[in-house]
Amino acid sequence: MNQQFLLHKDTAVYYTSPLFDTYSVPHAFFTRHGGVSASPFDTLNFAVGTGEKRDDAQSVLLNHRIAASVFGLDETSVCRTYQTHSTTVLLADENDRGRGTVLPPYDCDVDGLVTVCEELILSVRSADCVPILLYDVKNDICGAVHSGWRGTQGNISGVAIEKMCALGSDKKDIIAAIGPCAGVCCYEVGAELYHIFTEINKDYSKYFVPKENGKYFLDLTGLNTAVLINNGIDDNRISACNICTCCNTKDFFSHRVMGKERGTMASFIMNRRKAK
Repeated sequence: MNQQFLLHKDTAVYYTSPLFDTYSVPHAFFTRHGGVSASPFDTLNFAVGTGEKRDDAQSVLLNHRIAASVFGLDETSVCRTYQTHSTTVLLADENDRGRGTVLPPYDCDVDGLVTVCEELILSVRSADCVPILLYDVKNDICGAVHSGWRGTQGNISGVAIEKMCALGSDKKDIIAAIGPCAGVCCYEVGAELYHIFTEINKDYSKYFVPKENGKYFLDLTGLNTAVLINNGIDDNRISACNICTCCNTKDFFSHRVMGKERGTMASFIMNRRKAK
């Protein structure tokens, strides 16, 4: 279901899902505001970058500290990955506190995380791709995935849900929140993607809006909502904000608009047991 996400202007500026707030789930979809990084990474940037111009690693670390302070913690409680559009989802445990911040990153491609640990913040990054947060409201198991079109094609959300079920979750107890990403207004793709997704499920055609040039606008939010539903999550337990990162570069970083020399947002989620 589409919801108007709530804007918070603390030290860092971020959005939360009303559905997740109803269950007191600690989470945040961060904007680009409230950090210490200089232009073109200004200011709340969570990655050094891949362009010719790079952000300062110390600034990125401080930005993680600022964001973690929203949860009453610091960067040593964050577990993050170096994403490659894989469909790999790992179980994060106590040994992964500070992974990618104060400890070395994972030595493999990882685009999703699941945990049962208390006060361990899971982090995924995005700059047009889809950040999806998951929470089992009965057993307090949380997950986070980075789902661009490749992750969506590979059903990374479904992989994370199955990981949660292996830990004791029931799909009827899982809620999901889809954060800011490139909207159907801006996310132009070629016909090859239309054929890829309609071969997976012909009903996915409804998320592709044809253009006169033979290309399509893709509704990533709608498509990922459908993927979650197809993996057993009830539509009423899915919260989607529908904020386009391409249209709102004043508040969000966008790879499609800005290219490689720009910052990257992060989405955080944590087990609520210590937050009650």
